[in-house]
Amino acid sequence: MNLYDSNGAPEEDKSRELEGCLVRVYFENAQTGFGAGQFQLEEGGDRISVRGKIAGLREGQPTRIHGHFEIHPKYGRQFQIEAVEILRPEGRGPLLAYLSSGLIRGVGPSLAERIVDHLGEGALELIEEEPERLEEIPGIGPVKAQEIQDSVQEQMGLREVLLFLHGHGLPAGMASRILKAYGKDAPRMLQANPYRLAEDLVGVGFKRADEVAGKLGIPPESEERRQAALLHTLGQAVVREGQVYLPRAELLRRAAELIGQETQVLAAALQELAATKRIVLEKPPGLPVLTDGEEPRAYPLAMHIAETGLARGLDAVCARPDLELEKDPSRLIEAWQHSQKWAMPDGQRQALQVALRKPCAVMTGGPGVGKTTIIRALCEILEGCGLSVALAAPTGRAAKRMSEATDRPASTLHRLLEFQAGTGRFTRNEHQPIDADLVVVDESSMLDVTLAYHLIKAIGPRTRILFVGDVDQLPSVGAGRVLGDLIESGRLPVARLTKIFRQAHGSLIVENAYRILQGEMPRMPDNSGELSDFYFIETRDAARGLETLRHLVGERIPKAFGLDPMRDVQVLAPMYRGPLGVDEINRQLQDLLIPGGKEIQRGNRRFRVGDKVLQVRNDYDLDLFNGDPGRIEEIDLENGRVRIAFGSRHLEMDLSQLDDVVPAYAITVHRAQGSEYPAVIVALDRGHHLLLNRRLLYTAVTRARRLLILVGSRAALETAVANDRESLRFSGLRDRLAAMAVGDGIHPESDKA
Repeated sequence: MNLYDSNGAPEEDKSRELEGCLVRVYFENAQTGFGAGQFQLEEGGDRISVRGKIAGLREGQPTRIHGHFEIHPKYGRQFQIEAVEILRPEGRGPLLAYLSSGLIRGVGPSLAERIVDHLGEGALELIEEEPERLEEIPGIGPVKAQEIQDSVQEQMGLREVLLFLHGHGLPAGMASRILKAYGKDAPRMLQANPYRLAEDLVGVGFKRADEVAGKLGIPPESEERRQAALLHTLGQAVVREGQVYLPRAELLRRAAELIGQETQVLAAALQELAATKRIVLEKPPGLPVLTDGEEPRAYPLAMHIAETGLARGLDAVCARPDLELEKDPSRLIEAWQHSQKWAMPDGQRQALQVALRKPCAVMTGGPGVGKTTIIRALCEILEGCGLSVALAAPTGRAAKRMSEATDRPASTLHRLLEFQAGTGRFTRNEHQPIDADLVVVDESSMLDVTLAYHLIKAIGPRTRILFVGDVDQLPSVGAGRVLGDLIESGRLPVARLTKIFRQAHGSLIVENAYRILQGEMPRMPDNSGELSDFYFIETRDAARGLETLRHLVGERIPKAFGLDPMRDVQVLAPMYRGPLGVDEINRQLQDLLIPGGKEIQRGNRRFRVGDKVLQVRNDYDLDLFNGDPGRIEEIDLENGRVRIAFGSRHLEMDLSQLDDVVPAYAITVHRAQGSEYPAVIVALDRGHHLLLNRRLLYTAVTRARRLLILVGSRAALETAVANDRESLRFSGLRDRLAAMAVGDGIHPESDKA
């Protein structure tokens, strides 16, 4: 195939179809479908640079790409891809590349070659129709043969879906997610209701689904389109912004802007959605009528169920009488202090009394104020009275910290509630409550309204609950602001700790954390020459910042502080992209700390034996949760598997499961929440300005136990300290709880010391 004119240059702007396969992916974005890489042509074997809708494709996949050549001002000649089709591989070479690409679970390069040697170039057809033929190959038993057949059939189904998507202008990057959600019925289901793409799959986007709907004949003024716009707008507010609801006028405004219509015409569509209970419209809690300036609130049905159920459950627990112990709480605390040969400060003692007496309470405070000491004392006192305590936290890392600090078992809330992967439900609920006299939930700032609802449903008649957390940290990733609402509602007793005990002598980490909260620049160490626990290293630009990070992790911190760069040092950054973002830092530190060895590539991520990694999605089949850390122990290229140690567990993962794992030399501040590390380096760059704020910086600083180093731009640091604006979250839990309080009878208890 001639790609060039008579002068040897590509013919620009001419529409073409090229066949071949990707041989390298530089980067990809599964949500937008955009990526860039190298494409090897079937005819002639030439390699060309490509960019466009390649996300979701893998190296070695036989593919037909549609598009044209262009000259990029920075990267030169590239083929701009407008659409792709997955092809069945034909011939030994393409078949080998396809089978060993990682797309077929359990098959790596060596096994792929043995399969093709034995079954020939018709291997795919034989695998689909006669999978038992695979058992003729040494090392393949019935279970593995079935796994290979299932994976091949899944990929062939993906091809059919891609053909449908290509015909309707959707990016190939969505195909695998659509196939997983809808199965082989995906084309039929999308033709019946293309807007379900925007409703069911986060990242597809309403506009893309709207384009498909238009091609399928749905008119712009249809009621179906207006309802879809409202549902999508409300759903995106929950997922992307953490909103529990939107005011009616705000929802109408956003949806009208989305589809370019007037708010008045969407009002009827909203009423129809409310009539069918797909959206719940209600006035704010309190007075029976709307007051001036108040708007009805529009909830997704699931959020309304969660918030109202959580409020009712909390109110019921709060209404219970104080706990009656065998001795007065003051005497029990005195006895505990005597056993410890230590006098608890007044503020901690008062907080402990609240936790011992009240059926439902909150304990909040920043770093170093003694929250963990109180939890440990609470456990020992109640256990001495013959009562049981269940300790839990939203994430595995936070639960591990809790367990280490209290010398008692602690679990994630999902494990405490006994989540069942097969059904997607919790075993523990109102019918089978948690078997404990007290449940203590640490890191409650990370608690979203849905998980809190399932938790409160599982609090039985004899069980009390204590929420512990730092309300000044970042809010939960999920919808709501549970801890803040509990404190502000006036419905629960609140023990607020302010006096700092931990690291009180000469430490700058805790001091500067509180300075940041007050909008003050951190205090830097003096020039005495003694080692400090807090530093700021200013760099001129991002390139110098990366160089400084490499030097700190590889040399300075290990030599000066005796800390292991893999085990003890964690780099944090506000965002993934950019020259000083998480992705680039990970690439740099991986090359520094794991410079070679066995390697496997997945999209724009590469993995090597010895890498520190992080699970980023809940995988209930593997009993893994978002935030679980691990280390890669082995890479099996023949069978396409990776063994990763997650704590004491050693899990074999196929390449598709590896898509939920990321390198973790650097992680975002949000992902670090609930964790603590001996040493933390925080990368700050002017390019992070959209995310820089006081609460994010405070959360980052308080992740460090022994050493905190800020690296980057002083302007970025000043921006973060000065910016105290919080993203507004619409949440009704506070108002519901406040409205449930009778008269003047219940108010927060505030213990300050």
